[in-house]
Amino acid sequence: MHVKEHEESGIVVLKLKGDLLGGDDYQTFKDTLKKYISEGKKDFVIDLRKVTYINSSGIGMLVSGMTTVTNAEGTFKLANVEQNIHNVFTITNLISIFDVYETLEDALNAE
Repeated sequence: MHVKEHEESGIVVLKLKGDLLGGDDYQTFKDTLKKYISEGKKDFVIDLRKVTYINSSGIGMLVSGMTTVTNAEGTFKLANVEQNIHNVFTITNLISIFDVYETLEDALNAE
């Protein structure tokens, strides 16, 4: 997994690319979130447009990230969730837990 980071209107956008398999990626993701939170930035959009595969550890990584951000009283939104990953979220009923948006722009503009 690769992560590109930038900010738009005070919201941290993390664009993930590749497979979400947990492992070392889990710690990198969590450290990135904690770095921004320590700087006072608490609102995140995770862009999954270029994520090709997710396993249970990758799902756990996103759930843990959401928990970290929520505990810091921030927002954690997912954008551009590809259909196969959306299906996994639906099957596992995580679709009701995650705040999912069709596009990055929709996520950035949502309150």
